[in-house]
Amino acid sequence: MRKIRKIYLKAMAALLSLVMTLGFMSYRPQVTHAAEDQDLKAMADEIIILVNEAREKAGLKPLRAVPYLNDKARERSRELIFDFSHYRPGTRIFYLSDEREFELDNVSAEKAEEIAARLDEKWCFATWSEDMKTFRVDAKKKDDVEGVLIAEGVGFSFRETLYGLEDKVTENKIVATWSEDKKSFSVDKKYEEAVNKLLKNEAVKYSMGDLFITIIDAGLVPYSRAGENTAGGSDNAKATFKQWEGSPVHWHAIMNPDYTHIGVGVSYEKDSTFRYYWDQIFITTDKEFDDQYIPESTETVPVGSGDVNGDKEINSFDLITINKYLGKEIELNELQKESADLLQDGMITAADAIVLRKYILGKYRTIPVTMDMFLNG
Repeated sequence: MRKIRKIYLKAMAALLSLVMTLGFMSYRPQVTHAAEDQDLKAMADEIIILVNEAREKAGLKPLRAVPYLNDKARERSRELIFDFSHYRPGTRIFYLSDEREFELDNVSAEKAEEIAARLDEKWCFATWSEDMKTFRVDAKKKDDVEGVLIAEGVGFSFRETLYGLEDKVTENKIVATWSEDKKSFSVDKKYEEAVNKLLKNEAVKYSMGDLFITIIDAGLVPYSRAGENTAGGSDNAKATFKQWEGSPVHWHAIMNPDYTHIGVGVSYEKDSTFRYYWDQIFITTDKEFDDQYIPESTETVPVGSGDVNGDKEINSFDLITINKYLGKEIELNELQKESADLLQDGMITAADAIVLRKYILGKYRTIPVTMDMFLNG
């Protein structure tokens, strides 16, 4: 009986040892992922630094990073693993232009030119065929076009460009979900190429929806313009930046003087096509965000109050730095803001610049100063 009990205790000890080992094994990857997340964030910030260095060389203002945009760019980089495009994963939405195609009866090229001019006068801007025998206009302009053609004494016929399109989509074995007005439909992304080909063959004007920008809540981050750069394959920021630098389209986005803010994200997926996926989101906005920042390659560390530029001296260069910050030309890190807050009121205003100027001129012997000292001159 004792022998059986010993065997039982040994078995329980072995089982507990295994459970504890598995517990530690399951915990360790969490630490690794946390470290990886920090590395990926640092890689994203390095991209922003490279972007702003290039913009500075070109005489452009730096882009301010916004944590919310960084989060969304990171989310987009995850989406790129499954769908490497500027569209969100899953479905593709096609918005169709409802047009009317008019065919003219026995009209000379000269007469067609006259009709085109009359249509332009009526704001019925038409797209003409090469032989000037047919043209297309927005369906809303149908009555105006008919009025012009009747006034010109021209015989004509017309057709609806979207008529029968749903049947043709079905004939091409494309599974689509149509809107009630039949002016848009959605398909799985696997049908994207087939739909593009069909619509081009049918000469139907269209646009695609569900672009990358739908990931942003415009209520939180209002914008008037937006752009995106994507890249895959490189495991470091400099190599990825080189990819974009070598592409005129991507470089144009980076150097666009209209953009004001940026978000960058990078993701890693071992068992995927490119493994590393990078995303940049650019926006133009007038809004200032409380948590916006400009990452630095080496953080400026002031030695005390007034040493805003971190050169261990307090002089006119620090005053210039504060004035540039007030003019929204640059950003300051938290240590710089603390150094520039010479009234110690939790804000950086023109009053702090005045205090620093008086200190440089010798009117104040020490800084920071109290509000009473400032008000009393």
